[in-house]
Amino acid sequence: MRIAVCDDNALDREMIRDLLSAGFSGTQLSPEFTLYESGHNLVDDIQDGMWFDVVFLDIYMEDHLGIDTARRLRELEYSGEIVFLTASPDFAIDGYDVSAAGYILKPISMEKLAGVVSRVTRNLKERTYTVNQRTKVVRVPLSEILYVESSNTKCILHRADGSGYTIYKRLDGIERELNDKRFLRCHQSYLVNMDYVRQVDKQVLLTTGEVVLVRQRNQRAIRQAYLAYTTQRKRERGEPEVRPPEEK
Repeated sequence: MRIAVCDDNALDREMIRDLLSAGFSGTQLSPEFTLYESGHNLVDDIQDGMWFDVVFLDIYMEDHLGIDTARRLRELEYSGEIVFLTASPDFAIDGYDVSAAGYILKPISMEKLAGVVSRVTRNLKERTYTVNQRTKVVRVPLSEILYVESSNTKCILHRADGSGYTIYKRLDGIERELNDKRFLRCHQSYLVNMDYVRQVDKQVLLTTGEVVLVRQRNQRAIRQAYLAYTTQRKRERGEPEVRPPEEK
């Protein structure tokens, strides 16, 4: 996990890093820190394609306000967590405008960090897939990936909101990187998120109404894989199981 700490006070930056290192030591996340004395430098790096899962951002810095840096990050479509650090609660309401994950008053103690670390850790458990675009890095939650289709030497990732991203990788590689049981390789050219599947037959019908091809020679195995997945999901949610009709 990559963490940015932005504070114009060098001692505060190092103290925050040390406290965070201790705070994340009891989790499965391994933090890597980059320290910034200016929000401008942080914005420049993210604009150049650098990614951070969490940004800890001081509100009052010598040449600007951290809330302005946060707004700029959101304008750049930075979708990671933002946590504010400050000696005053004056900008607490403004934090909602940038979807801040927390607001910690200085002087900072381990006890004050504990709740925020727990919340951030919980938020990060929803895995994401990193898509490198020309001018930015996008983290797409796996839950929002509808399907991925192969087109020659590149792939197109289709998101549930209708947007799409071109990825210059082969589908085999993307499948290995996702490494998640919800994704079904139903065709040589298609990898589909089964959470969005309405029906599997000679084709895959998605909840959006879109249709995805099925590898015909593996049609039965693909249908069985989908049924096994949906059955397991129902068990996890405590829903009653409905046995499918016997195949002839």
